[in-house]
Amino acid sequence: MKKLAVLLSAALLLTSFPATSASVSAAVPAQFTVDLATQYRPVTHVASGSLYGLAEEGRPSDQLIGPTKPKMFTQMAPNGGQLPNGETTPIGDALEVAPIAERNGATVTIRMPDIYPNFPYQWVGWEDWFEKVDRIVDARLNSGAQNIYGYELWNEPDGTWNTQAAGSFNEGWKKTYLRIKEKDKNTNIIGPSITQYNESWLRDFLTYARDNDVLPDIISWHELGAPEGNYIDGPAPQYISNHIEAYRAIETELGIAHLPISINEYGVVDEQAVPGNMMRYIAEFERSDVDTANIAFWFRPGRLSNLVTDTGSPNGAWWMYKWYGDMSGQMAMTTPANVAALDLDGIASVDESKQEVNVVFGGGSGNRNIVVKGFEVLPYFSRNAHVTFESTPWYGVDTAVDQATTEFEGNFTIENGQISVPVSKLRESYAYRLVITPEEQSTISRYEAEHATIQSANLFNNVSASNGTYVGQIDYNDSYVQFTVDAPVTGDYHVTIGYANGGATSSTQQLTVNEQDPATLQYPTTNGWLSEGNNDTIQTDVSLKSGRNILKFTKGTTGYAELDYIQLKPAGDFKVRIEAEEAKINKAKVRGSSFASNRLFVGNIDHPDSSVTFSVYAPEAGSYNMEIGYGNGTAGDSTQNVSINNQAPTVVTYSKTGGWISDLPNTGTRKIVTVPVTLQQGDNTIVISKGNTGYAELDYIEIK
Repeated sequence: MKKLAVLLSAALLLTSFPATSASVSAAVPAQFTVDLATQYRPVTHVASGSLYGLAEEGRPSDQLIGPTKPKMFTQMAPNGGQLPNGETTPIGDALEVAPIAERNGATVTIRMPDIYPNFPYQWVGWEDWFEKVDRIVDARLNSGAQNIYGYELWNEPDGTWNTQAAGSFNEGWKKTYLRIKEKDKNTNIIGPSITQYNESWLRDFLTYARDNDVLPDIISWHELGAPEGNYIDGPAPQYISNHIEAYRAIETELGIAHLPISINEYGVVDEQAVPGNMMRYIAEFERSDVDTANIAFWFRPGRLSNLVTDTGSPNGAWWMYKWYGDMSGQMAMTTPANVAALDLDGIASVDESKQEVNVVFGGGSGNRNIVVKGFEVLPYFSRNAHVTFESTPWYGVDTAVDQATTEFEGNFTIENGQISVPVSKLRESYAYRLVITPEEQSTISRYEAEHATIQSANLFNNVSASNGTYVGQIDYNDSYVQFTVDAPVTGDYHVTIGYANGGATSSTQQLTVNEQDPATLQYPTTNGWLSEGNNDTIQTDVSLKSGRNILKFTKGTTGYAELDYIQLKPAGDFKVRIEAEEAKINKAKVRGSSFASNRLFVGNIDHPDSSVTFSVYAPEAGSYNMEIGYGNGTAGDSTQNVSINNQAPTVVTYSKTGGWISDLPNTGTRKIVTVPVTLQQGDNTIVISKGNTGYAELDYIEIK
C-alpha cells in the first residue's frame, strides 16, 4: 500500500502524517480539460438545428427558437405529404417555415423525397419523380428565399431507395442532380444522406460522382450510434471523430476537394434531447470540422426535436442548447475525459470583447475535475478568475424547467495559467456550465479552505483540489479551519463540504457556527487522500444570520479529514427527488427513454413480488406530498401498493397514459400523480409494489 504523498508549496515544510492517516488507493475518474490557448474556429453553433423542428408560425414560438441560435433546419419539400409519426395535421414545409428560420438566424434544407406521403418512400416511377423534382425547384426559385441551405436530394438511400424499380442509386443521383442543375445552378445539393457512416458505400458513391461530375456541394450522413447506425439504443458519439477523419482520407485518396459536412440527423432514440447525451455529440461535431448537424426526429414535429415540452415550454435540454446559443467569439479546444468511451465531454468558447469564457459539458457522472488552462493568452485575466457553475436537469421531455440552477460562484486563483474546478455528484443525463470572467464579483457561495484562517494545519497543492489547493493535516487538538462567510438574509442554509478521508472508515470533525454549540460531522471514506485525486462532498444544514458569520471546523474524535472548500445555498422548502432506477429493485427491469427523468425508468413491475424500495430522509415528522412519475400503457386504470416504514399499504391508482414510457413513436407519455404521505423524522422506507389491477412503470418519486 502506498503512503500518502503530499505536494507542498515552496514556503511549506514537509510534516509527517499520523500513522492512522494511511491511504487506500482508488481509481480517480478522468478529468475534462479546456485549452483556451488553442482556439480552432469561430463560434457558429454547428449542432443547434433539428429535423422537423419547426411546424408553423408559433409552433414553436420565436422566444424558444431564437436563444438556441439554430444554424440549420431540415424540413420537408414544398407541398410535401409527410405526416411524420402519425401527425394528424399538416406541418410547415421548408419554404413555409423559411421566414421563421431566417428571422432566427437559420438556414433551411429542403428534404426532397418528403414530398411523398409515406415513409419508407413508395417509388412510383421516373416520370413521376421528375415532375416532383421540377415542382420543388420551381417553388424554391419562385419563393425568393435567401436562406436555403440546399436540396437534400434523397434521404437514407441505403434503406429507402428502390433499386429494383428505379435502378442503382448512383445513376438515380446523377439523373436527379442534372435535372436540378438545369433549373437551379446556385442552390447547394446535399447528399447522399445515408443512415450511418459507411466507408465503402461513400467511397463508391464519391468515385461515381467524381467521374460523372455530379459531386454533392455538401456531403451528408447520419450519426445514430452503436457505432454504425443502431438508432434505437447504443449511443456511440465517441466514434464520430474517427468517421470524419476516415471520410477526409477518402476525399484525399480520390483527389476531391474537402466538402462541407452536414450530419443531418444525430442522436439515439432513448437519448433524444437528453442534455448530457446530446453534449457528447455536439463536442465531437465542433472539434471535427462539421458544418451543420441536426438533432434527429423521433417523436413530434415543431418542438425543436424535443427541446420543448408538449405544452410549449422549455425543458432541461432547451437550457443546454440556450447555453450553446450564448456562446460567441472563438471555440476553444476541449479534451474529453475518455476518448474511447462514453464519458464526460463538452465545448468551450472565448469571447475577447466580452472578456468571458463559457464551458458547457455533460455526459459523465460522479465527482469530476474540470481543468481550464491557457489563461496566459488572455491578457484580461491576471491573478483570479470568477467562476459561476450552473446545471440543467433532465426530468423528461414533457417536464418544463423554468431556469437553470446556479450551483455556486467563487474566485479561483490562476496558477501556471490554469484553474481547477472540482464538481461533485454529476449526473450523466444533466448538462453543466462554467461562466468564467476576470471580475471578482461580490456574489460568492464557494469558499476555499486555503483562504480561511488556519491553525495547526497545512496547505497542499493538487490539481484535483478546488482552486488547486486544500488544507490537510488537521490532525491535532488545536487544529482548526475557520471560514468567514456572508449570508444575504437570516435563515437556514445548506452547506456542502468538499473533503477527503483516506482512512478505511468514517472520520469526524466538529463544526461550530458563530460560537454556538458544535455539531459532529461524519465523513465517509474517500478511499484515498486529495494528493491522490480522491475527494467527495457531504452536506449539512446551518442557521446563519444576515451578514458576517463564522464557521469553524476542528478535529473530531475519529480519524482524519482534509478540507477543500465549503459551499452555501439557501435551504428553501424541503424537496427531494429519487430516481426509481437508483432505488432497490426487485423482480423488475431498468429501461431507457428520453421521456423519463434521468433518461431511465423501472418497467416490468409485473410479478406479484415486484417492488421498488426508496430510502427517504425527512427533516421532521409530519405530512408530505409524494409526486410519482409513472407510465400506464394499458387500456384502463392500473394500481400499485405503497407501504411506508412497514405500515399497511395503501393503493395508488394510475390513469392510462396512452402508451408506455419508451414507446416509439410515443403514443402516450409519462404522467404524474401526487399522493399524501406521513413520514417520520430521519430515515424512511417507501416500498412501491405491483397492485391488483393492470401494470405501471415507475420513473421517480419526489417528496416535498
